[in-house]
Amino acid sequence: MSRNINRAVNLTSYFITLPPARYIVLFAILLGLGFGLVINMGTGKPIEAALADGLMLLTLPALLSSFIIKLMARKMPYRRIAAMALAGEVVYSIAYAANLLLISVDLFLAQFAIMIGAALVFVLWYVIARFVFILKYRSILFAVLQLLFYLFFLVSNQALHVTDEPFLDMAVKFLISAVVLMAALLLFFFIINAPMKKNIGLSSTDAISLLSSQWLYHNKDMEKIFEQVGEDAKLPVAVMGFKRKDDTIFFVTPYVHYGPFGNLGGSEFSYLLAQAMDRRYGSRTFAFHGTVTHDLNPVATSELNKIMAAVDAAVSKAVYKDAKVSISLGKEDECMAQTLRIGDSAMIGLSRAPHVTEDINFGLGLSLMATAEKQVSSAMVIDQHNAETGDITSFEPGSPVGFGYMKAIEDALARKSAARPLKVGASFRPADSDVIGKAGIKVAVFSSSPEYVIVLIDSNGVTPQFRDRIEKEVKALGKKMGREFMVGVFTTDTHQINMVRGVVNPLKEEESIIATIKTACKEAVDDMQDATFFSDKRWFGIKVVGAKQSIEVISTINSIVAVAKITLPLVLIGALILLFAIISRL
Repeated sequence: MSRNINRAVNLTSYFITLPPARYIVLFAILLGLGFGLVINMGTGKPIEAALADGLMLLTLPALLSSFIIKLMARKMPYRRIAAMALAGEVVYSIAYAANLLLISVDLFLAQFAIMIGAALVFVLWYVIARFVFILKYRSILFAVLQLLFYLFFLVSNQALHVTDEPFLDMAVKFLISAVVLMAALLLFFFIINAPMKKNIGLSSTDAISLLSSQWLYHNKDMEKIFEQVGEDAKLPVAVMGFKRKDDTIFFVTPYVHYGPFGNLGGSEFSYLLAQAMDRRYGSRTFAFHGTVTHDLNPVATSELNKIMAAVDAAVSKAVYKDAKVSISLGKEDECMAQTLRIGDSAMIGLSRAPHVTEDINFGLGLSLMATAEKQVSSAMVIDQHNAETGDITSFEPGSPVGFGYMKAIEDALARKSAARPLKVGASFRPADSDVIGKAGIKVAVFSSSPEYVIVLIDSNGVTPQFRDRIEKEVKALGKKMGREFMVGVFTTDTHQINMVRGVVNPLKEEESIIATIKTACKEAVDDMQDATFFSDKRWFGIKVVGAKQSIEVISTINSIVAVAKITLPLVLIGALILLFAIISRL
């Protein structure tokens, strides 16, 4: 199963972030200038004329197309249009180069090479405009416009000897080429749409459009599809409260997964849940990552209300009591359990660092809670998600890792650590990093022996190396302050940032992140105050994507990719043969 997940997830590595428009335009100009010099080498033509040839053949039609299309689609950022124009320019440059190589062999083949290039660019413009930029009807118009621009500058320029035919005759051939490849494209779409349409009720092309709409415009239309295929689930939310003189600090762990990506479903819940609690209770809230996997992604952002209803029920019945706090570490092979005991409750962070520390199946998570609650009245079990090695997996019931975590929890709770009166301090810091979500960096310090420092980062993971550095830096800071720290590094595994870069986005080793964490640690120490404590666990109903649908989607994506690898070359070859037969008769 993990192999199938990796195959499907690796497709997101093709998402890219575009450079600024000025760089794209500059490259388009340089490509035209360079091409003009190359095609006129050895001809004796003045360099100014040679450069003008390249600009006329490649750069001018590309930029004119992009400018006019920008006027017709003003809300579209120009760099996206410019990037599409540049891609077309690159294809045309290859087609023109093929023309130059073939012209001494056969004039028809040389002409045919350009027609293939023109048809490919026509299809490229249509596909991107239709399925990525979500321009339903204008996509054809845009594709035709750029085709005519290239044709006009090609026929009016003698740098390439293509034909002596009139413009209209050439236009007919270019349009026929485009129509043939477009028909091939539609046939290909029909073939790849079948698996997803049958299994999920949504065509592959519609799925691409919905994904693009979310990626580019943060549109949530895909949530409607999630709601149609989602499953009902009953899940717990664990809440801990630390009431101080003037405020309350909450720890909350809803056993939902913070996915799937962007602003869809529960992707922003690590931020939205904490924000909702802080607004409602005037508190400061840490939202952790529970022992769950992708099958428990909420189908819509509105599902947050169901979690908040359960939290409200817990907070409204809260009875805060004096408590003592202690910290212990349990181990079994590579499995570790950092256990913060507060009164008769425990917060348990699980990790295998430096080995991959990934999602934990909810069934196994319930077993881990039950294991802990044999010795304490209430346990908040958390996946620290703090060792991102690039492997995408989940730990299932019955696995050696599952039993290792159970033993580590038992070991931690069996240890008799010194308990001290409860004091807690906290600091919240925003982070200027593209791999940290809106919840930023949060630090809490507890008065255990040694003092337990929780570093919670709203990120999609952290590499073992950077995690180790964070621990060392915080411990060194503690020594400078005359304190002994045990450090727990946690990430929320938020999928808010999984928009363009794909799904593996661990923290970057940025000095600003280290500096922010150290500043937050100092502030949290200075903020330490006596606190009373309560803990509770409430169950709530929620609609999630579901295990069956998650497996179905992953399997279907892999089926589509496998089918596409075979059918796309066959369809393309067939279209080229048909096009050759048609053009040769005109």
